Amino acid sequence: MAPTLTIVPSAGELTWLIEFLSPEDLEPTTYSILGVIEKLFSTGDGFLGVVLVVFSVLFPVGKLALYWIAAGCGSDLGRAAGLLKWTHRAGKFSMAEVFALALMVVVVKTLPGGSTAEVQWGAYVFVASVLGAIFVSFGLDRSQEAKWKLNGSHG
Repeated sequence: MAPTLTIVPSAGELTWLIEFLSPEDLEPTTYSILGVIEKLFSTGDGFLGVVLVVFSVLFPVGKLALYWIAAGCGSDLGRAAGLLKWTHRAGKFSMAEVFALALMVVVVKTLPGGSTAEVQWGAYVFVASVLGAIFVSFGLDRSQEAKWKLNGSHG
């Protein structure tokens, strides 16, 4: 929901003319990840909208929920091991979330006319949450291994 990307349109050598005839077309627009998804659906790009929903919303939220549940398992080693296996499967998509954001920035920066994309603070929070989830995963793995050693189990 945080501001993630600001697009500053430009029309190259004709920017002055566009500013005169239609200045609102050159106003910067700031999007959140959810805003980009909404824009994709409203412009008929449903496939890309679904891809972003899956990789930028559902996977991160689901993964963090699984980590939260696994961290709260306490001494229930079997349940925690099963949840950790699922979080590792979901974790394979961690960088896909960041890739989707990077792809949007690259696409805008390669548009003709000098349009630019400026990354906003929400993008940094988004990347930090991905990295945080990776570190939580490592911590849960170590915690799980320590519990198995204490109980004499092997996994």
